[in-house]
Amino acid sequence: MGKRGTDGFWLTLGLGFVFTVVGAQAQGVAPIEGVWRTVLASEVTIASCPEGFCGYLSKIVVPEGMLSGAEAEAAAAMPPEAFFDARNKDPALRGRPMLGLQILQLHQGSEPTVYDGEVYNPEDGNTYSGYMEMLGPDLVRLNGCVLFNVVCRGEDWVRVLPEMIDPSAVAPGS
Repeated sequence: MGKRGTDGFWLTLGLGFVFTVVGAQAQGVAPIEGVWRTVLASEVTIASCPEGFCGYLSKIVVPEGMLSGAEAEAAAAMPPEAFFDARNKDPALRGRPMLGLQILQLHQGSEPTVYDGEVYNPEDGNTYSGYMEMLGPDLVRLNGCVLFNVVCRGEDWVRVLPEMIDPSAVAPGS
């Protein structure tokens, strides 16, 4: 494909993304709202909340390699309701159930496709400043940052299509 064909492709892709974002906002739904699958296959439901947008763990998948063999076997046999926020830095919060746990608090950033806020990482029990960027209608990048947002690490999440959402998933804020 020559340069001319490539330009048309990117223009079409870009316009499609802009129209998707504008269309979602016109319907009263922010493009960030929905269910997103993480790199490790857990799912986070992002919905409007008083603080802006909140993200809740709605499906838990225990990452391989995080637990020893015996621990991984025990975790695989446990129902999702049996997981608790055991690594939280605050001992008083370690008894919180992981399913339905709020891990994101976001608000509209200075750009229409960027949402700034805080990210709670249940793997280490820390909260980080961060942001989520819409890379397309069905793709976001979540970035957690340290050192005054100088060092950031991110991962891409994909939207879970409505027909693929587990009906037993936890509703936001429950």
